[in-house]
Amino acid sequence: MSSKFSLPTEAKKSSKSVDTAALEAFTAGAKDRRQGLGQRPWDEHDQNEAPKHNVSIRLNEYHLEMLRYLSKSMDISQQKILRKHVLPVIEELAEETYKEANK
Repeated sequence: MSSKFSLPTEAKKSSKSVDTAALEAFTAGAKDRRQGLGQRPWDEHDQNEAPKHNVSIRLNEYHLEMLRYLSKSMDISQQKILRKHVLPVIEELAEETYKEANK
């Protein structure tokens, strides 16, 4: 059984011809639809916008107690500690991953 997206074989070719070059260009563009725009997925957002989304992180008691200790010792919230130290890692990893994917 063939896929409904496969090209017709010579024996089963319909009256309509398929422009294989256009089809290949379309599928290549479908891999990364932003690649042609030269825009990373996060470029459409303001980096300095106030946070409005929450993300859960599962911690065991050991790491949670460390976070609590840091928060109390530094007199800042647990969220601020995580934002200060996790966001730079996320940004660096996203940049590296994007560069690798778009070589």
